[in-house]
Amino acid sequence: MRVCSLGSGSKGNCIYINVEGQGIVIDNGLSCRELKNRMLSIGLGFSDISHILITHDHSDHVKGIGILARETQAKVYAHPQCFKAIVGKVGDVDYCGDNENYENGFYIGGVFVKPFRTPHDATYSVGYRIEGEGKVFALATDLGVVTESILKHLTGTDLTVIESNHDINMLKKGHYPEQLKRRIMSNRGHLANFETANAILKLAPSSKRFLLAHLSEDNNLKELAFKESGNALKSIGAEKGDIILDILDQYIPSKIYDI
Repeated sequence: MRVCSLGSGSKGNCIYINVEGQGIVIDNGLSCRELKNRMLSIGLGFSDISHILITHDHSDHVKGIGILARETQAKVYAHPQCFKAIVGKVGDVDYCGDNENYENGFYIGGVFVKPFRTPHDATYSVGYRIEGEGKVFALATDLGVVTESILKHLTGTDLTVIESNHDINMLKKGHYPEQLKRRIMSNRGHLANFETANAILKLAPSSKRFLLAHLSEDNNLKELAFKESGNALKSIGAEKGDIILDILDQYIPSKIYDI
């Protein structure tokens, strides 16, 4: 299984996974030109994409879905309520997720995809757990709280992408309107660094590699997000090399993680 981030943040999100010969993209909030350039910079191309999974209907996750799906002829998967909210934006695509039991999971070739509900102020928001080649990948971004159900789906992974959106003090003292601050800090908003660190503490016994995602450009710093989760891991005796912790960037593709 190979995984890389092509963009992570409010200006556009996209994760690429290759497993069992399937090229799977989770979300695309980038223009197709930008996405193509970023893929080319790490040795990938649109021919590597055959399936697109959608987490929710916000523009930083779906803005580039329609054109990408038509250019690649990729199949598109989203919860029916989510797809209903975006169909006018994405246009004519090969939609394969018209199933009210979407969260029960489905197969893409030999790859099992398990969506799970995430609390966010979107029409219908999910994360994904993907299993293939004896490996497990999971993604949970855009969520206001880490529920027990979410923890269950993030347990026992080989690689987890988890949101670490804001530093709570930067957000409270920042320039955002109070209403927006309350929305971000709510149970349907975004995770603060300390909330992510607490989740990683619970997951660390069974999962050893975490990528911190969807950092706010206005209310966070990479150093703060890394320090919060890193200190949490140190508190349980995790030494350097025991657990891998990386930060995903908004503008630069990550390295390709072979797991």
